[in-house]
Amino acid sequence: MASFLKAGGVFLVLLCFLCKLLVQSENPSRRGFMELHHLNPSKEFSEYNCDVLMKEKALKSRIFHVFIYISWFRVEHMCISGNWKDRYKNSYVWAQMPIKVLKCHLDSSRNHYRENRSYNYVQFHCNVDGYVDSIEDMKILQPIFF
Repeated sequence: MASFLKAGGVFLVLLCFLCKLLVQSENPSRRGFMELHHLNPSKEFSEYNCDVLMKEKALKSRIFHVFIYISWFRVEHMCISGNWKDRYKNSYVWAQMPIKVLKCHLDSSRNHYRENRSYNYVQFHCNVDGYVDSIEDMKILQPIFF
């Protein structure tokens, strides 16, 4: 009977841990950030177009928007520092490597978006749950011309 209770307790702990991971992966601010700002590297950076992106992501009303071209894994782990206890914090983190960035500016006279592509150091905001929820600042390293 004691071994059954011990096994049941371990099972409950693992189940709680899995539920916590599921809830964290469904974090609305994290999911929203990825939907609004993330460009998937499985497609070439040069193939992305501001007019198409702004329409696809229902951002046509915005005057300015920034997209980052980075793997989801790097975004997911941006807020994790060397100490696992520091993950849950409200902080700002500079990416350690430059990231390709596509900036879209509305050209109201032509009713389309102008594009600026560059390598940037990007500062992200890590929310209290330890996930990126916004882009706070950028330092341009080098423009990208096609």
